[in-house]
Amino acid sequence: MSERIQNVQPKEWNGRTYRSTLEAETAQTLDALGIPFQYEERKILLQEGFRCPYQKDKVRDLTYTPDFIIGPIMLECKGFETPEWKIKKKLLFKWLMENEPNTIFYQIHDARKALLEALDPHLTYLGYAVKTEPKLKKGIMRQIEDAKHPILYDSIQQAMIELGLNGRPKGAILRSLTGKTQWVYGYNWKLVKLKL
Repeated sequence: MSERIQNVQPKEWNGRTYRSTLEAETAQTLDALGIPFQYEERKILLQEGFRCPYQKDKVRDLTYTPDFIIGPIMLECKGFETPEWKIKKKLLFKWLMENEPNTIFYQIHDARKALLEALDPHLTYLGYAVKTEPKLKKGIMRQIEDAKHPILYDSIQQAMIELGLNGRPKGAILRSLTGKTQWVYGYNWKLVKLKL
């Protein structure tokens, strides 16, 4: 067994114990963004248990418990893929196609960039928008220039394209969205809840 698997330790965040540091950090990031989630509240039966003549005990049910449910998104936190998980994931994909084709599945390996990239295309669907505020330079009315651009965007990627910014969503933008830093690419980034 890999040392990385053996060293997975439970970690507490906000009064709840998570199975790993990655899961706790994911919960912490989602809390900082203000995005509600469910943690290990659902169990999916992938294959029913059965009796077979080759062993004394019954073969138990094969189940899967998603780490996080965020609206239509099922999120699995995996720092390292075990052979068992690779098989279970295939069964899960088959189950999702047959039972919940509209569910969106992501597997992330970090609670920052990978989490942000997974959520970014779905922010509007989850009821959020990205708001950018430009850093004003002395003596220049940047508001006039930026009035040409919408203030709210469906995703960070859309905001970057429309603002003419090069690159991909980075950890720095996530820090700005969670209030830890202010100016990234010359803008202050905020995640705002849409009024439905």
